[in-house]
Amino acid sequence: MTPPTTDGPPPPTTSREEAWVAHAALVDAATATAADDDRPYHRPIESIERGAALDDEDVALLRDALVDYLGDAPVRDRAPGRALLRRTDDATDARSRRV
Repeated sequence: MTPPTTDGPPPPTTSREEAWVAHAALVDAATATAADDDRPYHRPIESIERGAALDDEDVALLRDALVDYLGDAPVRDRAPGRALLRRTDDATDARSRRV
């Protein structure tokens, strides 16, 4: 049987651990920018919590949040965070080739 096709990109996380790291990174980024404007981070946080795909802008936000988060991340978050960062890098690279 052929798997169903979808028009959108796959969800950004493939495991609970990656979803946790993505959520933690985005919450940290939102907290760091709370004095400015943390609203852009609400959209990707909600998408990740629902297991939904992120649009290009949200992938870029997640990528930047992961870069900042992984510098001081707990040891348990580093491997899934690096795997997720690689995929967000790949998605960002693919987007830049389309433009």
